Amino acid sequence: MFKCGGVEVQYRNFGNTGIKVSALGFGTMRLPMFPNSNTIDQEKSIELIRYAIDNGVNYIDTAYSYQDGQAEIVTGKALKNGYRSKVYLASKAPVWEYNNEYDFDRILAEQMRRMNVNQIDFYMLHSLDANFWDNKVLKYNVLEHLYKAKRDGRIRYIGFSFNDDFDMFKWICDYWEHWDFCQIHLNYIDEEYQAGLRGLEYAKKKGMAVNIMEPLRSGYLANVPKSTQIVFDEICAKPVEIAMQYLWDKEGVSCVLSDMGSFEHINQNLEYAKVSSIGMLSGKRIMAIKKAQQTYINSRMIHCNGCYKCNRCPQHVMIPRNLEAINKIGIHSSVKVAKEFYDGSVALVGGSATDCTNCKWCESICPQHINISHWMRKLPELIK
Repeated sequence: MFKCGGVEVQYRNFGNTGIKVSALGFGTMRLPMFPNSNTIDQEKSIELIRYAIDNGVNYIDTAYSYQDGQAEIVTGKALKNGYRSKVYLASKAPVWEYNNEYDFDRILAEQMRRMNVNQIDFYMLHSLDANFWDNKVLKYNVLEHLYKAKRDGRIRYIGFSFNDDFDMFKWICDYWEHWDFCQIHLNYIDEEYQAGLRGLEYAKKKGMAVNIMEPLRSGYLANVPKSTQIVFDEICAKPVEIAMQYLWDKEGVSCVLSDMGSFEHINQNLEYAKVSSIGMLSGKRIMAIKKAQQTYINSRMIHCNGCYKCNRCPQHVMIPRNLEAINKIGIHSSVKVAKEFYDGSVALVGGSATDCTNCKWCESICPQHINISHWMRKLPELIK
């Protein structure tokens, strides 16, 4: 346990590595941006990252693709002035960018230059699924290059983040004996989605650390539908509190990643993290989660997590924000709210759904396998 500024941060074992990481990790996929822009507010982002570190967070997670590469650059700047030695730095290899056996080393070198580091503590193959595994990882001998990078000290521990079904997850875990950790999508709504709870249990048995991404389902579990909020009001609990506790309650969870865009979010999550522990949920809270699962499922949400891999649409459609407009209908039970968001936000930062030509490029790269072109055609009808 680490105490700073009155906040006590719990630490957890990171699989069989012998390392302890903070129960709460700082994710950089959604660093704050300037209004109506795709440019990160570097000054504010650096302040947020350092504030989290000063208060005990020791795990910083970024990736080559986050916010068009800006996130790694900002992360590197935040870790200057002595902050690098205070944290474990995690980043991810964009396997979809590999077109030959030389790309692994080229891109890793680029990432290390971006972040101005000579070693990355935790390095993942990003968003593995059956397609990337067969046509990128195996085709270009990526595992051999990955293990060489560990042997020569460019990286310390090897892992992967995952976006496919449980059978594929199990196959990847069993294929190679050198995995140290993995990162999976999990929250109380998505227990059976992708690797799910079965994946958590399987990795734990193999001695792998398991990091959790999307604990708030891209923020949708922080702003829940009214029917779900009523359930939490009955036990005097906040939606974010319940979502994070659901994960910390589970043995095998090493670190829960949160993309925290404000000091308020950091302080809130730190307060929840300081009392986190395995088996922490009471019977009332477990029952409330079961009720919330059903009410939330009835809102029919799209699984977009705002990763922005589809942000290079040939027609410049701002796909994540268009999908967010659809999800706002379910969250707020209001077409008006969704239309206001669509009219006031989507058009200001990129193309709208009506610009979609159904080329399906986005669907070929979407880690959540969303039928994006279908929803682009449907959105104008939904917000009439």
